[in-house]
Amino acid sequence: MNRILFQISYDIHPEKREEYLTDIKELESYMKSNTSHNYMVVEDKNRKNFFTEVYVLKDEAEFEGLEDEMDDKIYGLTTKILSSYVVDGKTKYSTSYEIN
Repeated sequence: MNRILFQISYDIHPEKREEYLTDIKELESYMKSNTSHNYMVVEDKNRKNFFTEVYVLKDEAEFEGLEDEMDDKIYGLTTKILSSYVVDGKTKYSTSYEIN
């Protein structure tokens, strides 16, 4: 089976950077402790305040089940991040499949 790379990218408001970092680190820590997903958050080297949440998923079933596995904590943090920190609420989603 081919792994899947799922990414959510966005710019955050510069004046809310510290608050965002606190919340996204909490989300990342919670995801690592409470799910089996390979998840991390990265910032673009050349574009300050542009972040990407990265999931490396083992197969299509794990990808399809992402939304179903969101508990109240993940949902709450994700909603807060998207509504409070992301510029104009605009995100870019990307899904890529590993080649054989």
